[in-house]
Amino acid sequence: MHGDRMPQPARAFAASGLWVRRTGLGTASMSRSRFPLTGRRIVFLQGPSSPFFGKLAQACSGLGAEVLRVGLAPGDRLYWPSGCGRYIACRGSADRFAEAFADIVARERPTDLVMLGDGRKYHVNAVSAAKVAGGITPWVVEQGYLRPGLISVEAWGTGGRSAIPAAFAATTDTRPELPVPVPAPGSFLRYAAYDVAYHLANVLFGPVFYPRYRHYALDSPWAEWRGWIGKGLRARFRARQTEAALARIAAHAGPVFLVPLQLDTDFQIRDHGTGRSQAEELAAVMASFAAHAPVGALLAIKEHPLDNGLRRWDRRAERLARAAGIGDRVAVFTGGRVEALYPKLAGIVTINSTVGLSALLAGVPVKVLGRAIYDLPGLTDPDGLDAFWAAPARPDPAEAERFRRFLRHDYHVPGAFDGPDAQRGAEALARFIAGERPQ
Repeated sequence: MHGDRMPQPARAFAASGLWVRRTGLGTASMSRSRFPLTGRRIVFLQGPSSPFFGKLAQACSGLGAEVLRVGLAPGDRLYWPSGCGRYIACRGSADRFAEAFADIVARERPTDLVMLGDGRKYHVNAVSAAKVAGGITPWVVEQGYLRPGLISVEAWGTGGRSAIPAAFAATTDTRPELPVPVPAPGSFLRYAAYDVAYHLANVLFGPVFYPRYRHYALDSPWAEWRGWIGKGLRARFRARQTEAALARIAAHAGPVFLVPLQLDTDFQIRDHGTGRSQAEELAAVMASFAAHAPVGALLAIKEHPLDNGLRRWDRRAERLARAAGIGDRVAVFTGGRVEALYPKLAGIVTINSTVGLSALLAGVPVKVLGRAIYDLPGLTDPDGLDAFWAAPARPDPAEAERFRRFLRHDYHVPGAFDGPDAQRGAEALARFIAGERPQ
């Protein structure tokens, strides 16, 4: 933002004279304190399928920033009310977005970018343009590594691009303990309503207003909805399947290992996985288990709670188990909380799921196959998968606690992307972007 262009909330407060009368400070000190984002121009790209980015924009504006949105699809406009800031429609393809965004950067001269995830092609190109331009910080927000009730925020990248592993390795102290937020109860119906509205706007109006836009997910919205309807129709069967699997796990006398499945569309797998599909990786895990796990071991396979059901992981896992010759040593389930299983588990094998992080914080041995921010000395098993089954290495409790505090203190704010905690999250995230710590 140019020096003499203070946003309306800041101008109104300064004009009132209240700040000067109460503190004896001039306008410059007021801008630094009451409006720590004065002088910053923030560009928002794609965010959650909810009004969260609109709330965040208003929170940033309230701290003195000038904000604008680069919209790529009708759903982006749907969740950007007119009071949030300027909206720039970008109707080109993802392949040409780097060039288009470079023009926007040259014209608007932003200081910051905010986006949900860094794997979407539009976001990858935007970050590249920011690097070339210089003087711009991309902020990548996600559901918190530490869940629930927290939002994670990193500069420049997540997963394999994250600065967290190097930053933690360079840190020798232990961060102070911060309050653990008590999250408001979640609502799947609210989440689904927001998501359907976003994608329905894209389906109905995208071909007319944004004809070159292509959604980042592997499945179309129509396919997603069909999958969720199918899951709903199978709800009773799924519940019985989960109940039987959990009872089997609870009664099992030998070691139990868990593989928490992820979403195929998740960029943690697509960008930071092993280079193989999740199905190929699951087959390899089962082959290793068949050859090297103790005879009395049981392998549990858990479907991701937000899986759309199109891939029928229950059937696929059972088919892969039979092919590996371990059909009677595998328990597949689709529901329930994995945290309840931690006391029973001998170990967890994951590509890079956040389940791995929560498990090692609970003292469960974890083997990471892809790239994960928590795959660090003293936390995860350092040996190969074949050796893991017989001798899984437990995380160092002191190092795990130090890592948890580090993540919470330096990379998380309390809040959520929808529901009662969304406003709290927006305000906390705006203060984080302004440089305020801790929260």
